[in-house]
Amino acid sequence: MWEPDNQTLLMLFITLITPCLLGGAIAGIATLIITRKTNFYIKIFRLLIGAIGGHEGLVIWGISNLKDKSPNKILKVIIYAHQNLTGFLIPSILGVIGASIAIFMMRKVFRWRS
Repeated sequence: MWEPDNQTLLMLFITLITPCLLGGAIAGIATLIITRKTNFYIKIFRLLIGAIGGHEGLVIWGISNLKDKSPNKILKVIIYAHQNLTGFLIPSILGVIGASIAIFMMRKVFRWRS
C-alpha cells in the first residue's frame, strides 16, 4: 500500500486544490464584470458559476497533464469528466471558495462597484 510522506501529501493537496480555486476565481471575476446589479439571486448565480468554474478548472488541469494531447484523447477526457460527476462536490466547493475570495478582493481591495 502506498504511504506517502508529509511533503508528498502536501504537494498532492496543492496540485488538486489550486486549479479549482483558480477556476472559481476566474468565474467569480467574470460574473462581476457581466452583472451590475446585486441582489440575492445574483449572489447565488455568482456562487453557482464559481462552482462550475471549480469543476472546469480541474478538467482543464487534467487536460494539461495529458501525455498524448491528440484531439481524441482530449475529447475523451472532457466527456469522461462530465459524465462521471462523482467527484463534483469537492471541486465545486473549492470553486465557490475561490469565487468568494475573488469577489471579496475585487470589491474591497480594488474598490470594484457592482
